[in-house]
Amino acid sequence: MARANTVESNRLKNASPETTDRFLTTPNVLTVLRIVLTPVFLVLIFAGSWYFKILALLVFTLASLTDFYDGKIARRDGTITSFGRFMDPLADKLLVSAALIAFVILGMVEAWLIGAMLVRDVGITALRIYAVQRGKVVVTSRLAKWKTMLQLVLIFGLLVFLNIRIVSTEFSNQPAPLFGDVAYWVMNALVGVVTLLAVVSGIRYLIENRKTF
Repeated sequence: MARANTVESNRLKNASPETTDRFLTTPNVLTVLRIVLTPVFLVLIFAGSWYFKILALLVFTLASLTDFYDGKIARRDGTITSFGRFMDPLADKLLVSAALIAFVILGMVEAWLIGAMLVRDVGITALRIYAVQRGKVVVTSRLAKWKTMLQLVLIFGLLVFLNIRIVSTEFSNQPAPLFGDVAYWVMNALVGVVTLLAVVSGIRYLIENRKTF
């Protein structure tokens, strides 16, 4: 009997937290904050003065940290909600897509690489919405979570590089081009790797959830 109780307690302890319909939880507040910070980031990155670019980096960093902590807090406190399951990955896509489109407009990366990534994200999001309307729950895969993390790291790195170049050019007596050929191709190579991972994770997502759709 003692052994049976031990097995049962371990099973319950390792079980996934249940999804609730609560809205006002700390993870959900962090998710909404990430959505609110996205347009703030866009305004700052396209502002004229160099110090706005630094503020854009700080805002993006804060928004990225909300992505890390909302899931961690939800799992720790058992406050995983239906709203959070759906809106958390959507908030990630809004933030990432806004930053990547900004890089295209700024001439940092090739539009077709970003386009492929955005088509993947829009398609998967549309399927998630369709699944929710049918009453199905689609859980984000581990590969997709790694993809999002790499996207955030990539964007952070590009923003740091952008700030270094802008600040150095601003205070230099001999203004130089913002991006040289080598820097441009290195940035696009890194974006290409993340784009490939995004496409692969999207295909795997469709295969794993084919019965849901």
